[in-house]
Amino acid sequence: YPAGTHDIELGYTGVPRPDAVADYTADLLRAIPRCRRVVLPLPERDLEAIGWAEDAGFRYVIDVETITGGYSLLVKEPQWVLDQPAILEDIPLKE
Repeated sequence: YPAGTHDIELGYTGVPRPDAVADYTADLLRAIPRCRRVVLPLPERDLEAIGWAEDAGFRYVIDVETITGGYSLLVKEPQWVLDQPAILEDIPLKE
């Protein structure tokens, strides 16, 4: 993770303010229009951290194990990504 060419991993120190994280992430997505997702790795199952991240507009996706430890991954995606069809039958195909 992040998986896409233009995906961004967001790092932080301390306990960030959700409004500051939301503003910073919105600025990132505006500055890098090809970015499909901002990934926020948090200590695995840290409910307090997951709570402030959700307050900042992130959504929980999955827990992962890496060489450095376990993480809960949360993402924030721009609206154009959220508007894409999620069901295969809804994806428009050229004929």
